[in-house]
Amino acid sequence: MRGRRRVRAALTAALLDHGVAPELPELVGVVGSTLRADSCAITLGSRTERWLSPRLPDTAGEPQDTARLVLQSDPLVVVELSPSRLMPERVLWQPLLILVAPLAVADGIESSHRAGAAAARRLADVRWRASTDMEHERRRLERDLHDGAQHHLVALRMAIALAEHRRDEPGAEQRLAALRAQLDEAERLLLATARGVLPRVLAAEGLGGALRSLREPGVVVDAEVPRVMPAVESALYFIALEAISNALKYAPGATVTVTAAAVGERVRVVVADDGPGFAVGGSAGGLAYLAERLAAIGGELDVVSAPGEGTVITASAPR
Repeated sequence: MRGRRRVRAALTAALLDHGVAPELPELVGVVGSTLRADSCAITLGSRTERWLSPRLPDTAGEPQDTARLVLQSDPLVVVELSPSRLMPERVLWQPLLILVAPLAVADGIESSHRAGAAAARRLADVRWRASTDMEHERRRLERDLHDGAQHHLVALRMAIALAEHRRDEPGAEQRLAALRAQLDEAERLLLATARGVLPRVLAAEGLGGALRSLREPGVVVDAEVPRVMPAVESALYFIALEAISNALKYAPGATVTVTAAAVGERVRVVVADDGPGFAVGGSAGGLAYLAERLAAIGGELDVVSAPGEGTVITASAPR
């Protein structure tokens, strides 16, 4: 009976002395010393704190005669005590459950934060892997266009050249001229498509060099950006290219300003024009797909415009 009273009194005193729940290591010490145990351990959720009596010699090993009592399953609260004969009955542990309640809440919050952070890291890894796979696929497509379709176009050009020596039929010259014109246009479009998959300047000089290559009358570019992941460079470049194209198409005569810089842990590209602007709403046209591609790598796209106020398009992504 005296042992029971000591446990209840000691745990209640610990609460009164602090006004709030003491930390778990102190609680273990209070329980162990009050019961005059050799060792005591309290498990709270994912944490376990142990206490050893200062009476024990330094050479003492792990206690063999240990009692284990599960006080609560959600959240998990377990008490281990040695020697086992000192373990009080369950009802006497109510003050302990009161004391560990706020600690259990804190432990649950911390565990949730850890789980959330781990999930965010896994999601980021998946996004990066997907973006890298996309870049590899674009590079493969570029090679296929160069080594396959372009080769066939060259062969077709040679066939037309051969046919030029056989102009016996009336109108053959006109048909050949039309074929040559179609072939020239097809080859031009094919090469433009291949460059669009991954421009050489982007691969060689990075985002900054690729953006600077877009300078022309009416397009001012200030881009000093360190090399970053190819997926980031590609996504931001094509968004800038689309934004410039839209400005030149829908705001002829307007000045287009492109700025790019690393800001903290992100790379940001801003394309602004002083054209007539438009009412933002609905889909973003050609930017819609590019925005999805940007979002896949943790990026963001913001379009700000209004009639008579020009347009500002801001794209950013992690470095």
